[in-house]
Formats: sequence, C-alpha cells, structure tokens
Amino acid sequence: MSQIIKKTIKTITDKFKSLRIILALSLGVISIFTILLFAGFLSVTFKETLIATTKTTTQQSVVQSSITLANEIDNMTRMAYGILDELKSSTLQKNEIANLLGVSYRLNRNIVSIGLINANGQLVDYAPSQYTLKKELKIYEQDWFQEDLKPNQFSFSLPHVQNIFEKNDRWVLSGTAPVIVDKEEYLLLIDFNFNSIGNYFDKVSIGKRGYSFILDSQNALVYHPKQQIRQTNAKEENLDFIADKSDGVYITPNKENVIAVASVSSTGWKVIGVSYLQESIKEAMQEVQRYMLWVFLAIVSLVVLISIGVSKYIAQPITKMVKVMRNSDKDQFDIYTDETRFTEIQQLSGSYNYLIDHVKMLMLQVKEEQEELRKSEMNVLQAQINPHFLYNTLESILWMSERGNNEGASEMVAALGKLLRISLSKGNDFISLRQELAHAESYLTIQQIRYKNQFQYSIEADDTILDCLTVKIILQPFLENALYHGIERMVDEGNIGIKVFDKQDKILIQITDDGIGILPETLKEIEAGKNSEKVGIGIRNVHQRIQIYFGKDFGVEVTSEMDEGTMISIWLPKIVRGEDQKEK
Repeated sequence: MSQIIKKTIKTITDKFKSLRIILALSLGVISIFTILLFAGFLSVTFKETLIATTKTTTQQSVVQSSITLANEIDNMTRMAYGILDELKSSTLQKNEIANLLGVSYRLNRNIVSIGLINANGQLVDYAPSQYTLKKELKIYEQDWFQEDLKPNQFSFSLPHVQNIFEKNDRWVLSGTAPVIVDKEEYLLLIDFNFNSIGNYFDKVSIGKRGYSFILDSQNALVYHPKQQIRQTNAKEENLDFIADKSDGVYITPNKENVIAVASVSSTGWKVIGVSYLQESIKEAMQEVQRYMLWVFLAIVSLVVLISIGVSKYIAQPITKMVKVMRNSDKDQFDIYTDETRFTEIQQLSGSYNYLIDHVKMLMLQVKEEQEELRKSEMNVLQAQINPHFLYNTLESILWMSERGNNEGASEMVAALGKLLRISLSKGNDFISLRQELAHAESYLTIQQIRYKNQFQYSIEADDTILDCLTVKIILQPFLENALYHGIERMVDEGNIGIKVFDKQDKILIQITDDGIGILPETLKEIEAGKNSEKVGIGIRNVHQRIQIYFGKDFGVEVTSEMDEGTMISIWLPKIVRGEDQKEK
C-alpha cells in the first residue's frame, strides 16, 4: 500500500515538473488572479463613480431648484416694490385707493389679494373687492405677520394658508411694508400665490425617490413636498446635520443619503436636496455583479482551455529549440534548428536559421565595406585637388598677371584660396551645404575666368537647409564633367545650374547643363557601373561615399538627352546641424 502511495506521489511530482503543466497552471492562475483583481478594481471604481454621479446629480438638481425659487421670489419682490412706489408717488384721495389696488391686482396674476391695513390692524381697502373679509379679524395677531417692519422695505412671511377672507384657503406668501397714503400711515399687505412654487418642488425628483424642500434662515421648514412631514414639522428630516452646512454636497454620517444645499440670497432660505445613496448603489451593484459573475465564469472557462492548449502545443518544440541554441558557442554559427510542428514554431525556427545566416553575411559585409571605405578615402584625396586643374589655374593666374589683368588674377587667387580651404576643411569628412555650394561656386568662378565667360552658372538653394551636413566635395566632379564633356564642345554659350531642394527628411541636389548630352548606351553603362570600376572616378567616388556613409537609399542618379543636356540628381539625408554649430 505504501509503495502505491509513493508511486502516486512521484507521478504527480514528475508531472508538476513538466513545462507543459507548469505553463498551463501559470497561465491559468495568473489569468484568474488578473481577472479577480480587475473585477475588484472595476467594482470599486464603479462604486466611486456612482457616488460621484449621485452627488453631482443631486447638486445640479438643487442648484436648479434654488435658481427657480430665487427667480420666483425676485419676481414677487419686483411686483411688491412696484406697487409700493406707485402708492407713494401718487396723490390719491381715499376714494381712489381701492381703484389703484384693483388695477394692481388685475395686472399681476401671481397676486392672490392686496390691501391696506390701518393702525388698528383692520383691512380697510383691498382687492379683489368680491372677497368677503372675516369679521373681527386683526391682522397684527396672525402667526404669519412680521412685526419688525422697516420704512419703505418689504418683509416676507413664511408660506401659510390665507385666513383673512371667507372661503379662501390658498397657500400664500405675505409681504408687508409701511406706506403713507394721503398723510395717513398704513401697512401695504400683498399675498402672493405660493402654489406655483409648491407644485414645482412637488415635481422635483432626484433619482427614484429623492426630493427637495425649503428651509428658512432659522432652519425652520418653509415647504416640503411630503405632506406628512409638513404636518410633523419635519421630524423625519435630519435638520441638525443640515443646520450648519454651507452651499455644497454632503454625505450623511450613516452613508445612507446624499444631501445638497443651495442658498437663496434674497430671502436667506436654503433649498435642500435629498437622494438615497445606498439604495442607488445597492441596485446598481447587484446588476453589475450579476453581469460580472457570468463574464467571470465564461472567461475562466476560456482561460483554462487556452492554457491547456497553449502549453500542450508550445512546450515540446520550444524545449528542443532551447537545447539547440544552448549548444551553440558564441563563435560558432553553423548550428541550425529544424522544428516544424506548427506554423508559429516553424516561423521561429526559420527566423533563428535566418539570423545565423544574416550574422554571417553582416560580418562579411562589414569587412567589405571597411575595405571600400578605405578605397573611397583615397579617391576623396584624388578628387579634392586635381593636379592638372591646379596647374592650369596657376598658369592662368601667371598669364593674367604678366598682362596686367590684376583684377582677374586677384579674383582667381581668391576663388582658388577659398576652394582649397574648403577642400581641406580641417580634416573633417562632413561640411555644411553652405560650404559645399561655396566650394562649387569657387570652382565655377575659376573656370569661368579661364574659359573667358564661355558659360554662365546659377546656384539656387532653400535657405532653411543650408546648415544641414553633407559629405564634402561631391559637386566638383560633376561640374568638371559638365565643363569638359558638355560645355567645352559647344559653339554657343553654355549654362550650368545648381539647385537644392528640401524633400522633408531628404535633400535633393540637382546639377544641370545644356551641353551636348550623353549617348544612351554610355548612360546605361554609367547607371550600371556606379558601384564598379567601369565608370570614371568622379561618379563612382561620390556615389559610393554617399552610400557608405548614409545607406543604399541615397546616392547619385544621372539622366541625359542628346543635344538637350544632362541632369545629375544627388540624394542626401537631412542631417540638421545643432544651433551652436551653425555658421555665422
């Protein structure tokens, strides 16, 4: 029995050492852990977002309600002061007061009643006149009456049921202000309809069960949409929590509700909004959790299947490839792998074999390019100073000096000096396009003097790229070819042009002449032999130097038409010189 147990344990242990099993378990555990972590993070994020959304929604609703209430109060205030000003400015007799009150009542729909109260607290004139005044009623004794009145200033009561007329129980907001009419002191009483405000707050809904109500400056209830709360004087509302709160949004200590506060500055009232936070969160989270549970089960099932499949198909061929790679020494590149079980591993095996071949090729290519670079450097030295050209130039300077043409000799000496200075360029392989064009211009100046103005030249370049770098002395060989093989054989005056273009990340230099052109078969030989010894040193030197330094995407192109001329196109990368390196 013990032997069977040991054998079973050993079998299980050996399986857990398998790459396929380890890979499957690792993928499964990591995936499930990631899913659970993401689900927890998503749940917390969703809950926080829901709380923030509830707070924002509650605050927006309360702010809108406070604006609506403030507008209604402002309209009532403007009406009241308008009527008060009319009474103060008019020279009315007692028998004309009722008429003015009636007109004011008819012009303002929100006014329920309007009247004057004498010193005994009796309503002496009022509108509408069809109302029946209650008998033995003293307005000074009413609960809603504001005793602390100031001259020319209205004082508003809390909303109440109008009780000064028979058969009239409408909710009103009473405004009173002292006024002198016909040299007698009265109180102007205006009852405004409060039902429109009440109806508005009855319809306000925040979430499913949320609502808004109004408190005065003493935190007494002004209006509440729930009738039973109005009757119990708001015993169900947590007014102690709201009492010291300024405008803003808050969560109650028990985390059950969101409370938003917005003040109405004209009255000192507050609009309070209440939304049921936990109910909203509970309903939303239950729905999200149900959805996430199904998604989690589906993803876990899929992850398990994928983990088993991936581990089964990847483990064995990868293990074989690792063995092949480890058996390769650093300096040995003749060991290949031939795994072809499925497409991905076959591609990986092919990529490894290609890498071995590519390393070999690169090593050979580096060796060849180093050799070509040394040859090109020798060719540069040959192209920099052509002894024949230098000899002819010095002869021309001597000849002009002997004939007293000091100006021409001086110009040629200056051009030659500039050409030689740029050719040397302190031993640098790279110079700016500005220097390269100056070198070309010096060369053309010397040749123009020697050829007695047998040709004209022009140089055009985009100023924004003149400080970009280039391999030095790449224009002179082509200018020399244009003169000796094109312009020199012409009877008429020739033209040579140099243009430099900005091509985004490249620079194009074009050298054109209107010489006799190049034969088509010769042009084919030039194009085919730019990288061989079959063409002249000038074209091959410039083309190979550019490609060695900048790669195969750059170099020289030659186009020509017989009796039309020749165009040399030189493609260079745009290498921008630093600001501190730009020429002054």
